[in-house]
Amino acid sequence: MDAWRGIVAVVGGAVSALFWAVTLAIYQPFMQPSGGWTDPQTGAQYPNEGSNNTYWPRDVRQFAILLAFAAIVVLVDANLRAVLIAAAGTALWLAADLVLDRLDVHGWGAATGLAVAGVLLAGLLSLAARRLSTGAPGGQLTRHLTATVIAVSGAVLLLVSTPWDEPVTDPAQVRVENALTLMQIVLAVVCTAVAAALLHPATHWRRVAVFGAVAALAAWPATAAIGSGSLFGLVALPVSAALAVAAARPVTLPRLLAAGAAAAALIFPSFLAVYFTGITIGAAMTSAAGNPPINGADEDLSLAYAALGLGLILAALTRWITGPKFAPRFSPASAAEVPAPAR
Repeated sequence: MDAWRGIVAVVGGAVSALFWAVTLAIYQPFMQPSGGWTDPQTGAQYPNEGSNNTYWPRDVRQFAILLAFAAIVVLVDANLRAVLIAAAGTALWLAADLVLDRLDVHGWGAATGLAVAGVLLAGLLSLAARRLSTGAPGGQLTRHLTATVIAVSGAVLLLVSTPWDEPVTDPAQVRVENALTLMQIVLAVVCTAVAAALLHPATHWRRVAVFGAVAALAAWPATAAIGSGSLFGLVALPVSAALAVAAARPVTLPRLLAAGAAAAALIFPSFLAVYFTGITIGAAMTSAAGNPPINGADEDLSLAYAALGLGLILAALTRWITGPKFAPRFSPASAAEVPAPAR
């Protein structure tokens, strides 16, 4: 493994553990509703409920755990058996996250301990995956799927927001807004680096950079107020991230554009599917963690799981359209991905 890929993987795991710990022990308790209110007409008492985006710390934590998984895939060189082992460990980490949320861990002391535990857990998962793997490098399909999912996740992560209306003036809320923005930028950059490490060795970095730049530019209208520009950004952001991964392989520009057109056409049907699934998962996780529910007028969307589903859909679509089996002719470099027929 190249030294730079190892460094990217280690940094990705460390950043994931740090942000997971801070959002769990510091920002989750801050955002979680408490207390209640009294109906002035009936005198009945009701507990305070959450609203849209109240549980944004949960989304950031889960995005961080997905990033840690992708970093492990880099360390094990995408070996399929190792990836499956890492995936099982990641599922346990996600479950432990809900248990710790239910226990209401809080404070900087707890955050420090959790950060250390997260680093150790990521290291143990990496070690176990490497020890139990076959040792052979993984295939291009595994790399493509993982790189696309983490690239799309890094893009969708930028859509996480707090429940407060702009402009935010309360000093405590301003500090939270600034912290969320910082975490989003850092995690998005690290997700990009990990995706690039999964694509290595690639031969078309210039095209990767172009589509990556389009995704970065699309982030601004995607996070702006609702309108035609916002609609364009919401489509271009995940689609460009997926195309940046597909562009690393030897594939013609017309097929890349065809993949982009197909992805753009399917983005809203796909998003609706993962959206409703994400709402169901979000409500279930809120209940499992023992947190106050979201009020009936709003939705408890798990953006991280929605991004995971969307990433898998875009990965499958772009792989199918840009893969060697889709075109009658392909370059010798891409032919290396197809096993030679038995004699």
